Amino acid sequence: MSGAAGNRRAVRQLPAAAAGQTDERSEAGQAATHSLERALLLMKVFQGSAKPLSHAELVRRSGYSKASVSRLTATLVALGYLDRAPDGVRVQVGVRGLRLGQRYLSNSLVQDAARPIMQDFADRFDMSVGLAVADQLDMVYIQYCNGRKIATLRLGVGRSVPMALSSIGRAYVWSQSPEQRQRLLFGIWKKSGEHGPQVVARMERAFGELEAHGYCLAAGEYQRDTFAISVPLALGNPPLHMGLNCSAVGALPDREVIREQLAPALMKTARLLMLELEEVDSSCF
Repeated sequence: MSGAAGNRRAVRQLPAAAAGQTDERSEAGQAATHSLERALLLMKVFQGSAKPLSHAELVRRSGYSKASVSRLTATLVALGYLDRAPDGVRVQVGVRGLRLGQRYLSNSLVQDAARPIMQDFADRFDMSVGLAVADQLDMVYIQYCNGRKIATLRLGVGRSVPMALSSIGRAYVWSQSPEQRQRLLFGIWKKSGEHGPQVVARMERAFGELEAHGYCLAAGEYQRDTFAISVPLALGNPPLHMGLNCSAVGALPDREVIREQLAPALMKTARLLMLELEEVDSSCF
């Protein structure tokens, strides 16, 4: 009897043991997901730039602890997503990281369709023209065409700019539904800390420009000695909201030049892009 009772007890204990193993696997899976999320966010702080970053700069941009940045960079270097810079101290995006971006660009249908239209504007006005999509609270350029004067803008495909500090970001936020606009503004306010009220106030002034004129301006906020003019647009089917801008190094042009020449031409470029891509599946962008 005692042997049979012992067997019954063992059988009754099996589900509890199995449940414990399931909980352990679940916790391990959650930990792995959390680590992956943190690693991807660390990759994001490079903002599409090939420029090497120091350990201190990674800490500042990510908000992670020094120890976390050390562990994550060591793992990403070992996997080939980051490389050590020639100085052996800083790190930069590695070959595997570049391949991820290249695969996106090779699969995107925007590249070939948008370039001729955007390049025409860039050549006529000797400016840069950028097309960007939202990524959390940033805007990422998916197409970028240059005129002759804008080599020092240090922007291009894959680079990102903050929604809060860029006219292209403000144009995008303005184009959203009232509910989504408020969610984005709340996130920007929270991220900006003590400067939140001033940052959101500048965005709301840009919303007033967009409502009155269909475009908004920014000068010297993200990069010194530069200006940008931006409009919202929605491409593909179903429409995917984006932003389109033109920018250059130097002082903001005369308001009449902006009102009579640049802004109408930029809005026309946006309409041409929408017509060109209106039948394209926007999930392929």
